[in-house]
Parts: sequence; C-alpha cells; structure tokens
Amino acid sequence: MTGCNQASKTVDKKDAEKSDLNIADNQKPDNPGYDPSMDLMITGGEAIEILGDTLGIKMYISTMHPGDSVALHTHPDHSIYVLEGGTLAVYINGTEKQIMELPVGAGMISLPLSDAAVNIGNTTVKILTHDIYRPR
Repeated sequence: MTGCNQASKTVDKKDAEKSDLNIADNQKPDNPGYDPSMDLMITGGEAIEILGDTLGIKMYISTMHPGDSVALHTHPDHSIYVLEGGTLAVYINGTEKQIMELPVGAGMISLPLSDAAVNIGNTTVKILTHDIYRPR
C-alpha cells in the first residue's frame, strides 16, 4: 500500500490486482453502476498515477492529453477535482455523449457509475479522483 505522504507511482494492472482494496465479498456496492472488473486501476493504464491507496480510498490523478481517451470503466462512490482544465466528451452510464467544459478547481461528488471519455480539447486535462470503497 502507498500512503499519501509517500512518493506517487504509475499504476499497472499487476499493482491493481495486488491492492488490498480490490473488492472483497464484504465490499460489494449496492449500486450496480460499479463493476470491480472494470475498475479504472485495471483499465486506465499509464494515464493513471496512484497517490494513495489506504483506508478504503484510492486517490489518483488521471492525465488525458488532447486526443487521448479512457475506456469504459466504473467507479464506486467517488469525488473528482479538476487540476488542469479542458474539454471532454463523456459517456456516463451508457448515455449519449456529453460535452463537459472542466475549469480548474471544479469538483463533483458522485454515486457509483460507469463512464468513458475523450479529450476533445487543445489542453491536457488532469483530474484528481478519490474512489471510496465501503464495506457492505
């Protein structure tokens, strides 16, 4: 496990699978919007940098350069905070494309959901995310 005061690292699939925060039987969320096999720690690749992985919370930064995309993935309860803003085309829970202008400092708290996104702007977008895994 990496504490928040330790050096950050880029996650790979092996690290995500080793994490003690992978969803155990007692951590299955009530909302079907979260699928542990589609967790961003597994599907996100090099775009994901884990900052912390402790106490049932994964904290990480997602970096999307212009033209980059992130495949369909799921989140448990989570929050986001925009570190570097830009324009994304976002697909949430199978909906039509939504164009989102994300200004620096914007934040959001959300229930579990699935989403995918494409950076359609001219700037790199960096988002700080906290995924919250609650025992059920």
